[in-house]
Amino acid sequence: MLLITSLNGQVERLVDYKNVRRKWRVNGEHSLSFLLLKTERGQHAYKLASERAKITDKYGDEYIIRGISEDGHWSKQITAMHIFFDQFSTNHQYDLLNGYTNFKQCMDFIFNGTGWNWVSQGAFAATEFQNFGDKKRLVLLQTALNRYGAELEINNKTKTITFKNQIGKQTDAQFRYGYNLKTFNKDIDMNSFFTIIRGYGKDSNEKEIMVEYKSPMLQQFGPLVQDPIRDERFKSTDTLMNACKNTISDIPDIKFKVSIANLIENGLPAQNYNYGDYVYMLYEKANIAVSIRIIEKEDDPTDDTVAPVVELSTFKQLKSMSAIQAQFQQTQSLVKQLMDDGGNLSLALKRLYMNTETFADNTGVWYIDPEDKNRYVHIGAGGLDVHRGLIRITRPDGYAVINNGYLQYGFDIAGHYPPYRGINVVEDGWWLTTTHDVLDNCHFYTFEHKTRYAKVAAQIFTEDGGEVELAIIDGDGITIRSSATSTQTSAPSQGDGVELVYDLGVPNGELETFYLRMRNKVKGKKAYARIFRVWLEG
Repeated sequence: MLLITSLNGQVERLVDYKNVRRKWRVNGEHSLSFLLLKTERGQHAYKLASERAKITDKYGDEYIIRGISEDGHWSKQITAMHIFFDQFSTNHQYDLLNGYTNFKQCMDFIFNGTGWNWVSQGAFAATEFQNFGDKKRLVLLQTALNRYGAELEINNKTKTITFKNQIGKQTDAQFRYGYNLKTFNKDIDMNSFFTIIRGYGKDSNEKEIMVEYKSPMLQQFGPLVQDPIRDERFKSTDTLMNACKNTISDIPDIKFKVSIANLIENGLPAQNYNYGDYVYMLYEKANIAVSIRIIEKEDDPTDDTVAPVVELSTFKQLKSMSAIQAQFQQTQSLVKQLMDDGGNLSLALKRLYMNTETFADNTGVWYIDPEDKNRYVHIGAGGLDVHRGLIRITRPDGYAVINNGYLQYGFDIAGHYPPYRGINVVEDGWWLTTTHDVLDNCHFYTFEHKTRYAKVAAQIFTEDGGEVELAIIDGDGITIRSSATSTQTSAPSQGDGVELVYDLGVPNGELETFYLRMRNKVKGKKAYARIFRVWLEG
């Protein structure tokens, strides 16, 4: 069932239409198209199908007609955009937003006065905007989604947009990717495909450790070496190997369209799948299961017997939401690519006019790293901007208080007082001890998230036959953020200890907490730990 509402409010039920296609894409196109025939019984509604009339489907979603192609006097090919995207692509936000902005501030700025509500069900770090605004709200929303790494869901009945880190659900459903899969079109990109990666770190004694991970794809495609991981925060071969497994790009970037019915023929369980969902693809060439995402779903909202067509992709980057406007605003999209948030020429375009690392324009003087055009210094009437490091400030005695953009000071933090200690952790001279095999509290810390890392310097050892573990636990009381273990059976010498590093992410100034806990992995064996320092840095 489709209803049409004319510009003057007249509502009629459409009849005699065919080839109805509803297309919804993750952070992309939400549209409806169909061929409307001019018949005697449908002429009352046929004449209402004009520019900017509203189409309503049986689910309550509304679409605004943005394109009509007439075949003589016998039919109209209708193309309509979802009312949310239509409204946001025609509504201008004249104000500007500057500085570090959290997700709520940004969405309030974009949604204010639109009549739409929004709800956040994700975790998004604050980000910096310069001259953000004075554009269509859809363009601003696209920029914000890219900056925060957010995805959206639309509830047209309640006029509510829900933002998540990722929409859809993870399913255990799987299908075979083989010769009998009938795809409508297929793209395979092997430019970022590798089968071997090495990782380098340093153990607790500052000795270099190295691991090499070989993908199951190695046998099929041969040795293709990815750039190594080099990070001294990895203190063990186990954690370094896990990082290699998580980092390697050993799945070909595959994207294709296929009928759900054909997927079911190839093993996919018959159930309702939506755009954003993940399923497993049995990649027959290497005999492995690959997680693949439904990034677009195309169906017929008037006929449930028509098998939906889905686009599946392993691509890590989805096509940006500018595709929504491509059909209607190609010129605006092209110009946008040449501009930054404030409408100034982008660095990408300025590179075309550069023959040195230094140049001037009407905004001031630019000094740009020739290897990374996003690392630059800009001096103008508005002040000095330094991006991605590129700043060193030294004291009169030569000590660098800021080096490569990082403040060279650490900030010690004090724990809860009296000490927040579990009943299974007791003091024994200069040491905290426990014989239990479940992590229990040594202390609790609260601080403002104004640096990148929280660090703990400590010493640990165990009774013979045991294994001591010291761990930083997130304020949720569950998630282990960093840990160190040892089977050493005597107190470490001076200067010999472990350092736990908790990567807090991009600073946002908000209150953060963590627990410091210990245990002996072998129940009944005595574990020892003492804390020298807890601090923030980076």
